[in-house]
Amino acid sequence: MSVIASSPTRQLVEFALHAKGFAPLARKRAVDAITDCFACMLAGAREPLAEPLLRVIGTWREPGGAPAVPLVGRAQYAAPADAALFNGAIAHALDYDDTNHPAYAHPSAVIVPVLLAMAPLAPATGRELVDAYIVGLEVFGKFGRALNTAHYKRGWHATATFGTLAAVAVAGRLLRLDEHAMEMAIGIAASAAGGLRVNFGSMVKPLHAGYAARNGVLAALLAREGLTSSAGALEHKYGYLRLFAGEGAIDAAPLAALGEQLEILSEYGIALKPYPACGATHPGIEAAILLHDDIRGKTIESVRAGVCEMAFEPLIYVQPEGALQGKFSLHYCVAAGLLDGKVGLATFTADKIADARIRALIPRIAMEVDERVRHDSEFATILQVRTADGQVYERSVPLALGKPARWLNAAQLKTKFDDCGRVALPQDRLDTAFATLQSLDGELPVSALSEIALG
Repeated sequence: MSVIASSPTRQLVEFALHAKGFAPLARKRAVDAITDCFACMLAGAREPLAEPLLRVIGTWREPGGAPAVPLVGRAQYAAPADAALFNGAIAHALDYDDTNHPAYAHPSAVIVPVLLAMAPLAPATGRELVDAYIVGLEVFGKFGRALNTAHYKRGWHATATFGTLAAVAVAGRLLRLDEHAMEMAIGIAASAAGGLRVNFGSMVKPLHAGYAARNGVLAALLAREGLTSSAGALEHKYGYLRLFAGEGAIDAAPLAALGEQLEILSEYGIALKPYPACGATHPGIEAAILLHDDIRGKTIESVRAGVCEMAFEPLIYVQPEGALQGKFSLHYCVAAGLLDGKVGLATFTADKIADARIRALIPRIAMEVDERVRHDSEFATILQVRTADGQVYERSVPLALGKPARWLNAAQLKTKFDDCGRVALPQDRLDTAFATLQSLDGELPVSALSEIALG
């Protein structure tokens, strides 16, 4: 029994397998997002969560034997689903990877590991990988429009819930499943979707991206081998849409419009991150950095961060007890920006979290809903600083750097790539890797990505 008249499962099957003809700007943004995600994976490969994963999944040093997928930055290989789990988790480990609205999710950390996982199973050109990336992002965005913001506010982490469907669409497309097998793959993946926002600020949050990538890869491979699922797993009364919507409304119209008005070309469809913290902190961070010079040498008496209602959903910490919590504390991020004039990878270390100056400033920072931005969906922030001499300084950032209207240019993208990648690769190899990724949209063989990934 279906809860909606149309069939989102069939719509997803047809779009995932047959969509083509994407515009040049869509393709350029996809290439930049893939490049940016590789940078995040190279940096994430040395993060603490990598070690437990390596001890649990089966890895090996040589590419022979079973289908071998490189683990980015580690010079090791794993089976496709395990590699997708590892590469997805490290891509999101620093919270430096891109975001999508209205999904409120991290798409590339799911999609790019699937592209890598398919490499030994379904040889493809770079151009085909770019097509598959755009398909995956479209799934993220359209499901976000169908279910959010109620889905996110109920506590689901959309990187995992929507990401599992995006991952299976990408994997099934690259495996060239037929329509029946793709329908079965969607059903298999739908039963694996999950992810709780209670785990924000812990190692489990990045694991959600890995889960989604692994779930999609595994579902597509099982369907290819004949494993069956319920047809119509999205729209059935006990299916994905109704269960993840809860008592909320489902807007089925976006799911019927897959491929129309592409998400990657929309106003907020993909956003690269200039700071390694939750995207909801970014306008506040930028405002703080802009105010740094104004207040240099002055004593800060109080700070007011005027934010939208939605900001209180992900920003759940005030005085963080660790670097991961710091990424979800606007108070911490603003304090670091005001005092240091910059926020980067070094901001989120144990030593910096313990910085006495920052910890002393945090109690003087108030995070409050500001009527001017109450209903803003992009986390616009108005930062006001009062100094001991009675002066008041204010900066407003309505839209974060890295959004489509403020896209990172080539130099900014390369600076971030080098900053992230230097923990895994020497500069000459970073230069080659960056150039290779930026030329992805052509006849470049997928094996070229594997060479970059090995680190």
